[in-house]
Amino acid sequence: MQFFKKNIILTVALIVISVFIYYNFTRIVDKNPLINENDSQYVNDLYMSDGRIYNEYLDTREKKMYDLLLTNLKTHTRTTEIKLLEFGCSDYQDCSNLISMAGEAILVDHPEVMSYAGWSWRYKDGILKLTLDFAVPFAFLESIGEARIERIISDIKRDTKNMSEKEKIKYVYNWMGNNTRYDKTFTWSSKNQSVYSVFMSKEAVCAGFAKASQIIFQNIGVESYAVVGQTSGPHMWNIIEYDGKYYFFDSTAATAIKKNSPYYYDGLKQEEMNYYIMDFPDWYPEIEKDGIF
Repeated sequence: MQFFKKNIILTVALIVISVFIYYNFTRIVDKNPLINENDSQYVNDLYMSDGRIYNEYLDTREKKMYDLLLTNLKTHTRTTEIKLLEFGCSDYQDCSNLISMAGEAILVDHPEVMSYAGWSWRYKDGILKLTLDFAVPFAFLESIGEARIERIISDIKRDTKNMSEKEKIKYVYNWMGNNTRYDKTFTWSSKNQSVYSVFMSKEAVCAGFAKASQIIFQNIGVESYAVVGQTSGPHMWNIIEYDGKYYFFDSTAATAIKKNSPYYYDGLKQEEMNYYIMDFPDWYPEIEKDGIF
């Protein structure tokens, strides 16, 4: 006790640090009720994937590649050697297409995978060497990020508890606009493609914003889907369900357009997004032509 009396500044600093750690990383929060740690699609407690694309749209070879990629992402395995014959590939390009399809499916099924940023490969003598790019370089940082993100989502759940569905949708859009920004400098960097980038770095690009929106929507009870496709270039956004109908939702607009701009809410106006092209339209329900906002 005498030590703390003699070292007031240190004592105050320890108290402040303890409160910070408690509030941001260790305080008790309600878990996502959909989480099932025994499910093969389980990755972490932020989001529970139903494996919709995996189960409904992939063939046997694509599922095998999907399983490999997802396992490597879970275990933070950077490089893997893939034997073409093992996956029934006719040549390296066939295997590359297989990786691409499985990778796109994981983007949609698993927004909670914080390490997922992209992949590259080299081919030699019947073996394709696959290298994964990690948005989060170390597994322990993912654990820290998961703890922090859980508590951010808990606060969002509290804020939206008594909101209508429409109010929740607009809240998520504004939350992205108020708490994050679009990274215009390093658009293609692996660091800004993940949900970790959104919640921890407060800076990302479309992939990060779509994944973060998808995770929030599940936790606050709004039906939604992550979408990969094209606008003026490769893009990622969401589909939300409202009153039995489905609409595009693009939180990237909230992060890239100044709030006082008349175009700020374009990411909530379906008529402003009718030119968006989904890479795999069969994966999604029919979209309305004009929006709810």
